[in-house]
Amino acid sequence: MGIFKRKGSDFYWLDIIAGGTRIRESAKTKNKKEAEAIYAKRYYEIANGIVQNSEPVAEKNRFTFDELAEKYLSWVYGKQASYGNKKSNIENYFLGRIKYLDEIKTYDLEKIQSEMIAKELARSYINKCFTTFKHMFTKALDWEMIDETVLQRIRRVKNLNGANKILRYLAKEEIEALVSSCPPHLKPIVLTALNTGMRKSEILHLTWDRIDLKNRLILLDKTKNGERREIPMNNVMIKLFSSLPRHLRVPYVFYNDKLKPYKNVSESFQTALKKSGIKNFRFHDLRHTFASTLVMAGVDISSVSELLGHTSIKMTQRYTHLSPAHLRKAVEIFENVTFSSQFDENRKVEDL
Repeated sequence: MGIFKRKGSDFYWLDIIAGGTRIRESAKTKNKKEAEAIYAKRYYEIANGIVQNSEPVAEKNRFTFDELAEKYLSWVYGKQASYGNKKSNIENYFLGRIKYLDEIKTYDLEKIQSEMIAKELARSYINKCFTTFKHMFTKALDWEMIDETVLQRIRRVKNLNGANKILRYLAKEEIEALVSSCPPHLKPIVLTALNTGMRKSEILHLTWDRIDLKNRLILLDKTKNGERREIPMNNVMIKLFSSLPRHLRVPYVFYNDKLKPYKNVSESFQTALKKSGIKNFRFHDLRHTFASTLVMAGVDISSVSELLGHTSIKMTQRYTHLSPAHLRKAVEIFENVTFSSQFDENRKVEDL
């Protein structure tokens, strides 16, 4: 709510953005509850065009999308590992298409959505772009750059259906084929992904000070979710990191001939996939392979979720279908609790 105290004034002031208009005026009261009531009344009047005793402020005080984009990206930077992707998505699909925040319409966004579909972009990717866009406007409301009505128009744009694809993960034979097809620089990177479930950005930016061989842990401070994560290392990872060469001037675990961290390994990864005969597979699917293998081995979903660094267990539940044992166990528990006493060893089931 846009109620604030102005320096040099004993009264509360109102900062109202509604119906394409922004008005700042004194509530002429020192009581906060009275100011809130006045704010609600004035908001209704302005939103419905019943503006009395006030003039709209100059157009220059209307917030632009460029201003929001700059402020949002500054807020994301350093907090989320996905900064680069979000910056690219905003610049490629939204920047230059919208001028003022308060004038955006649902139709404008659905038009952008349709144009992205026409470019044959993956629906899951389009949804990710719009998720970022909607979050921008959620923050804009927090920062009092828009009112609730603008955010409501943004939220009317629905995610595209058919974006969720079947999980792709590798069988044991495929894992062996892929690893053996990787060139020397790629092999340890792929092994790290398979044995830890780390994201590609987390692996490529991994530094030696984050690896604790003594306690068998990888310590991640900068993750996609901005939360610290500890990943236990198995024997494969201990042997791998113990065997990798270290350069005194390079803090990164994986680096190129120029002593710089790899920006990407897509080209060499695609070559390895082609050589091993694996199709329809992305680097991120190595993370799915890690999670799927654990679930099929009987590891509980809660533990898998913690290893992956998911903020919600719902994100991990996509793997539950790979563990039919948990459903069988649930049914057996129900049977034992409720019906076991009804069965007599000397009676046949069909007689019941």
